[in-house]
Amino acid sequence: MLTCQEDSNIITPIKRPKHDDVSTEKVEGHSSFSLYCHQCSNLITIPVSTIFTVPAIAISPSEITHPVTPEINPHRKIYNCEECGKLYSRPSTLKTHMRKHTGEKPYECEICMKAFAEKGNLKTHQRIHSGEKPFECSICNKRFTTQGHLTDHSRSHTNSRPFACECGDTFMRSSTLKIHKRRHTGEKPYVCDQCGKSFSESGNLKTHIRIHTGERPYKCSVECCGKAFKTRGHLLDHMNTKQHKAD
Repeated sequence: MLTCQEDSNIITPIKRPKHDDVSTEKVEGHSSFSLYCHQCSNLITIPVSTIFTVPAIAISPSEITHPVTPEINPHRKIYNCEECGKLYSRPSTLKTHMRKHTGEKPYECEICMKAFAEKGNLKTHQRIHSGEKPFECSICNKRFTTQGHLTDHSRSHTNSRPFACECGDTFMRSSTLKIHKRRHTGEKPYVCDQCGKSFSESGNLKTHIRIHTGERPYKCSVECCGKAFKTRGHLLDHMNTKQHKAD
C-alpha cells in the first residue's frame, strides 16, 4: 500500500496499466500515473519511470515531490532493489530488474547470438528473422513486429504528440522525449568501453564503435564499386555522387 506521510491515509491509484509483469516504461500511451489521497485530496502525478505495474504499485520515494512512502502490506511481501531502491511485489520481477544493474543478458538469439535481459524482448527480436508482423494498422494496413511500433505509427495518422517537454517541444514517442531531455541535462549514459567517449543515444554509440572494429555494414550496390561505409548516411551520400547518378 501507499500512504501519505502527513495523514497516513491510503492513496489509491486512479490509473493502472493492464499488465503487471513489465515496467511502465514499456506501457504504451502512458507518460505518468496519478495517485489520489483521500484525506488531503492531493492528486499526485508520478512519471512512468518511477512506477512499476505490479499488483501493489511500487515507486521510488526519492523521485517524487509529494511525501509518499511505501508501507508493507501484511498480506503481500515487497521486494526491494538494493541498488536503486525501487520496489516490486514479485521476486521474479526484481530479478529481471537487477539485470539492468548487472548487465546480465541470459536470453540469446540462436540465429545472430544477440542477447537480451528479458525473454519477451528475445521473442520480439526473433520476428526480425522470421519476418512475422502480427500487428496491423487499421487505417493503412501496414504491419509491425510490436504493438508499440504500431502505436507509434498510428500517431502519424492523427498527428498526436502526447509526450511534452517542459521547453514546449512535443513528441510522438516517449523514448524520443527521453533522448530530447538529455539535451537539457547533458546526460550521456552510453559510454564506449574502448576509449571512454560517451553519447546520449545508444545508436550513436553503436556507430562510434565501428571506428574501433572497422565494421562497414553499408555496402554500395553498384557493380564493380565495392565500397562500404560505417553509416547509412555515408552510403547515401556516396550513391548521390555524379558517377553513381549517371549509372
